[in-house]
This record gives sequence, C-alpha cells and structure tokens, in this order.
Amino acid sequence: MVHFSVKGVIAPVFTPVDNRGQMNLTVIPEYAKHLSENGVDGLVVGGTSGQAMCLSVEERQNLLECWIKAARPLGLKVMAQVGGAPMPDVLALAKHVELVKADGMMTLPELYFKPRTPIQLVDYLEEVSAAAPSTPLIYYHFPAMSGVDMNIPELYKEAVRRIPNFKGFKADLNVAIQLEELLAPDHRVFIANHLLAPSVLMGHESSIATVTNIFPSLVRDLVSGARGDIVPTSLLRKQAKLNKLVAAITQQGKWDFVPSMKTAMELTTGISVGPPRRPLKPLDQHQKDTMKARLNQIIQQL
Repeated sequence: MVHFSVKGVIAPVFTPVDNRGQMNLTVIPEYAKHLSENGVDGLVVGGTSGQAMCLSVEERQNLLECWIKAARPLGLKVMAQVGGAPMPDVLALAKHVELVKADGMMTLPELYFKPRTPIQLVDYLEEVSAAAPSTPLIYYHFPAMSGVDMNIPELYKEAVRRIPNFKGFKADLNVAIQLEELLAPDHRVFIANHLLAPSVLMGHESSIATVTNIFPSLVRDLVSGARGDIVPTSLLRKQAKLNKLVAAITQQGKWDFVPSMKTAMELTTGISVGPPRRPLKPLDQHQKDTMKARLNQIIQQL
C-alpha cells in the first residue's frame, strides 16, 4: 500500500530564471523559506506555473533536487509534475522522482496524441505509475491547456481499479464535486484555482493554486476560516480581496498568466523569480507599473 501524506495548502512554484533565460537556482532557499514561514504545507515542482514544458529533462531533474534540498529541512512536502514531454522523458522523470524520494508526482496526459477515452488515459497513467510504483500519483486535469476532457467518475473508477498508487486529481471544484461520493480516504482533489473559500466550504481543503506563492498568508487564512458551519463576513471579504488581486495581476485575463504571476511574485514578496522562459514574453515596464499601482490600490482599500 502506497501511503499519501500530501494535503493542505500547496504552492505550484515558479522556476527562477535569469535574464539570459537560464535557471537561477540560488533563489530557491529564500523562496522555500518564504513559503514555510507563511504557513504553506508543500509545493509542486514543474507545473504550469513552473513552465516545465519549456525545460529539458536534466533541468527538471536538477530543479527538483534543489527544491527537495531546500524544502525538506523546513518540513515542506515536495511533489513533481512529470508530464508535458515525450513518453521516454516522462518515464525518465518519473523514475527520478522515485529515486529522490519525492512525496508524490503529478502528470498531465499525452499532449499531442491525446487520449480520447478514460481507458486510453488510464493506459498512459498506468505506464507512468509503473516507472515509480512507490510514489503516489496525481492526475493533472487541465483541459483548457491540455485539450483532454472526459467523464471524470469513469476515469477515477478505472484509475483506482488499475493503478495501486493512484491518489487523485489536481482540478477545479466542479471535478471535486463529481468525485465527492467516490474518493477513498487518502485520495484528494487539489483545487487548482483561487476560489478557495467555496472549495473548503464544500469539503475540499487541499489546493494547488498559483496565488499561494504570492499571497500565502491570505490563502492560509481563507482555508482556515472556511472550516465549520458558519461563514464569517470577514472570510467573504478576504475571498473578494483575493479575487480582485488576481484580476489585477492578469488584467481580467488580458495578460499571459505566467509572466503576470511571476511579476506579481516580485512586486509583493521581493523574491525575484525572473522572466518567463520562451516562448512566453515578460511584461513591459508600463504593464509592470500598471500592475503595481492597481495592487497597491486594492491592498489599501481592503
């Protein structure tokens, strides 16, 4: 039996990059300390926020090892996203995750020859899981980017039947709701966006949301405050504040997500995770100034 201990507030960490586009691993110890001191329970390396699909296998492996070295002494759980690459590379990454004893791994589906049925997708997940049979496996359900969507309860049942180390999903609240009658005790749906108070009120306290990097204390307050039968007015105000902050960072979705979030990370925490990896482009100075002014306005008002 594979034990899965990762739960709570999890940050999908950015990949620190310098102005030449090279990874800047020197930032990671400070970054890990920032997460730990603000009540974060763990982190995921190599997700969408980390632009893993723009990194080589060797870079992804080095990045994971650096995060484990920095995070373990602080008591942070560490998972790695291994998908978004050709199958031989995904399997190499999965084997490495098991070798370095990460607390879990997450994977996207095949992104070009996309699975069309739950059985086809579980075929893929089963092969990935076999490369790291002692490591808990989470499926990263992100159809807006992957283009893969299907019947979630059928997918869950098939995965549970065939994959001993399968432990759940990273997905939005609608997926969590579909599975709430099916989830085994140590299985979870990690909520993937910033709508945290509604998710906790529905019984789903674990999340992997990008804003956790930027506003970890606010995220922790939302998760803690939403427990129980009574919803305090202060909680609703905090969720509204987070909604406004996210809208300001992305300009209501007009700006690319990763460059905007990396900019906000530096503006709000002082930790520079650098520009995005190509093909994404960093925000220009006018956009940075606009974001800074809007964030300051929101913080002062609320």
